[in-house]
Amino acid sequence: MPDPAPRHPGFAIDPSRLYEVGTDGRPRTRDPAPPAMEWLGARHRRLLLAVALPAALVGLLAGLTVACFVLGVRLWAAGFALGTLAAAPLMLVGPGLDWWRHGRRRRHVHRQRPGEFPDG
Repeated sequence: MPDPAPRHPGFAIDPSRLYEVGTDGRPRTRDPAPPAMEWLGARHRRLLLAVALPAALVGLLAGLTVACFVLGVRLWAAGFALGTLAAAPLMLVGPGLDWWRHGRRRRHVHRQRPGEFPDG
């Protein structure tokens, strides 16, 4: 015999939010994907600047290294070469900061169920 009335869960589920409970029993919520950003928005310009400035610095130091080596000033060339090697990791700071600010906040672990979490 078919069920005369459809069952209502008693709560509203937000379709833009993902609800899940991990194997440890702690509830987790995952925020929906961020809205599409315009090309070269403020975030992209900041990231481009954070990569372009260290790349320009590394290029400048490498050029000075070659120029000093050609001119025969080997001590200065060695110093600029060390500066080039020391400045190279700076190119990773921009993408790392961008990930830290925008990429890692997608998933939140809660110690207890949030009030709006559906009973089930």
